[in-house]
Amino acid sequence: MNQSRAWKNDSPPGDATVLPKLHPLDQIGWLATQPPPFREWAARSGRWRVFAKGASLYEVGDESEAIYGLGAGALEVLITLSDRDQVTIHRAEPGFWIGDSGLLTRGRRVISVFAANKSRVFCIPAASVWRLLSERPEFWRCFYELAHRNGTLAVATLAEFLTHSLEARLARMLLRLADSSGEVRIIQAELARVLGVTRSSLQRALGALLSDAGVRTGYGVVTIPDRSRLERVAEAG
Repeated sequence: MNQSRAWKNDSPPGDATVLPKLHPLDQIGWLATQPPPFREWAARSGRWRVFAKGASLYEVGDESEAIYGLGAGALEVLITLSDRDQVTIHRAEPGFWIGDSGLLTRGRRVISVFAANKSRVFCIPAASVWRLLSERPEFWRCFYELAHRNGTLAVATLAEFLTHSLEARLARMLLRLADSSGEVRIIQAELARVLGVTRSSLQRALGALLSDAGVRTGYGVVTIPDRSRLERVAEAG
């Protein structure tokens, strides 16, 4: 499925005026915490791409061609259980970066990443990463920090799965995905897949939240009228 890509690098080195190109990734997530020269390199080296809902950034077995930063939309990270079954292990929000581990180990992809809805993604090609690390080896630390961040996220996700009820996990997921008006635009089948449960289990958990937190459901939407009530359910779990 991989195709060769043309990457444009048209800004002079050391030019801080390139940083607005990264917005909002210059303000949120891993890249926002890195030194200005590193962020300038990222801005010069990468470009934005828009992925339609359901489009793959990469899949298991693909060559590791780039690292990816989510600027808008949402991504689903999946692991393969068998030749036919994949399970979502994380739904990523803006500020999330992925693709570094396969690239830096020169290995093929061991997970799949898809756009959960229309998403704007900043892509930095492998050749630019390797050129940077050859010329500026001190920047290995930046990528170690990304690996540590994603590793910590994976452990936290596992801990939440092992220690919280499905109702609490659902409450936490809805709180993360809700927009400023308190709505989560997602169909129940997709929400069940993100949580790694059956549709019937999800419906029972939603029923509990209807009574305990006052959430409302409609076609393709879950509404949170009172965020504080849902937060109490999430904390109690």
